Amino acid sequence: MIELKDLQQLIKIAECGTISRAAEELFLSQPALSRSMQRLEDELGVKLFSRAKNKVELNENGLFFVRTACSILENCDEGVRRLREFDRERNSFSVGSCAPAPMWELVKGLGAELEGRRLSAEIKGVDELVRGLKSGAYKIVIINRPVDEEGIVCREYCREKLLLCLPAEHRLASRKSLTFSDIDGITMLLYEGIGVWHDVSARLPHTRFIVQSGFDDFADLVRQSSLPSFATDFSLDKTDVSNRVVIPVEDDGAEQTFYVCALQAYKNLLPAARAAGQGEKNV
Repeated sequence: MIELKDLQQLIKIAECGTISRAAEELFLSQPALSRSMQRLEDELGVKLFSRAKNKVELNENGLFFVRTACSILENCDEGVRRLREFDRERNSFSVGSCAPAPMWELVKGLGAELEGRRLSAEIKGVDELVRGLKSGAYKIVIINRPVDEEGIVCREYCREKLLLCLPAEHRLASRKSLTFSDIDGITMLLYEGIGVWHDVSARLPHTRFIVQSGFDDFADLVRQSSLPSFATDFSLDKTDVSNRVVIPVEDDGAEQTFYVCALQAYKNLLPAARAAGQGEKNV
């Protein structure tokens, strides 16, 4: 039976021009490489080399078969790629969202439904998520606008409200609610992966944000720092705010409505709408 390594060695000989140079690059002895080529010739039943007393080189058959060997290896690589892609499609489930907290809730619910499958989730822009849903890159997406297109099932999932978490001694801590103009100008901690909530920063041109890329690092800073930070009624369960005052932001853009969308084949996995206020602590 022809072995792939024999084809790889044949191609290397063609690239190097001689068996001795190919043997050096393959970290083989010249006799060992010569034996491999003789075995390949025996399997094929055709001579690939012209052998003289002090010279061994590929003949016309060998040069022809080098091209065939390249094609075989390329097809083999493509076959492996397609197999891995098939396995990934069959055993993995990709979710995308334009905001983190609704995705956390969705992934938690899907975990039991998809036991044994790899579940991946990432934050992306809305347009990219819709394109990924159509192409099959995502099975379910969460976005902040409805999609009305054939083949896509879309339903309202949740409404998420923005909150400001403050130390009790902060000058704003006694307020019952806040607007963006109240907040603008203070220094705040900010989690980088907040997706569409980044639009809020445009409403706060005078605010200095200290940005953390990892949520665990962000949560640790919130717990240990005296700096204010944003949260939402969904994300409070992920952050220890027991030593802080939590105040709702009542302003345009301080609440987002999210929609969960899937192709028809996965509509049975779409979660029910999340109850308003679910997950809120005392605010």
